Amino acid sequence: MCRMEHTARNTMSQIILIVEDIPLTQLWMEQAAHKAFPNAKTYCTSTLLEAGKLLRELKPSLTLVDLKLPDGTGDEFIRDAVAQQPDCINIVITLYSDENHLRACFQAGANGYILKDQSQTRIAQMLKQAMAGELPLSPAVARWVLQQFSQPAKTDASPLSKRETDVLTCIVAGSSTPDIADQLEISKFTVEDHIKNIYKKLEVSNRVEAVLAAQRLGLVDSWG
Repeated sequence: MCRMEHTARNTMSQIILIVEDIPLTQLWMEQAAHKAFPNAKTYCTSTLLEAGKLLRELKPSLTLVDLKLPDGTGDEFIRDAVAQQPDCINIVITLYSDENHLRACFQAGANGYILKDQSQTRIAQMLKQAMAGELPLSPAVARWVLQQFSQPAKTDASPLSKRETDVLTCIVAGSSTPDIADQLEISKFTVEDHIKNIYKKLEVSNRVEAVLAAQRLGLVDSWG
């Protein structure tokens, strides 16, 4: 197990857990994380078993997870992380972009899905978005999410109010909270309240699940 730690003197820092079994890729992911959060403490592990132990010990604020590990798959870890540390942001960083892997990770509760063909600078930007409450998706992954809306099944009645539907439509289009506030001419705090209500009504916990629920229930007509 590789473990690396970087700290800034007298500075509060993020705790980031990297779950990746290739040492050079661990280093590459760690460097990307430090581009986003220079003062972060980072820990690396190559197995699910050790990752589970570190999850409990460290209580990380962010995890970066590969999918193919010696003793299991990344979505297994994410499912456990969601159950044990619900406030932790779990981001998949992988080579795989097929539907089976995407669906398994989002169903497990992943907060984002980044392909390794992105540059470290771009990954750093996406990690910052994730910690700000946005949904970081590589372009190929975003296209897959949008394709889920190709044949929505309409429902007779929506559980959402008109304004909540407007907010959900913006979420589907990939808009950030400030962007939604600008588009709908309301405060970002009002947007956040609407998002909380949407999550509660749709029984979801993040933007990816909200997008998939919107497709499944036919709650929006377009994605921007």
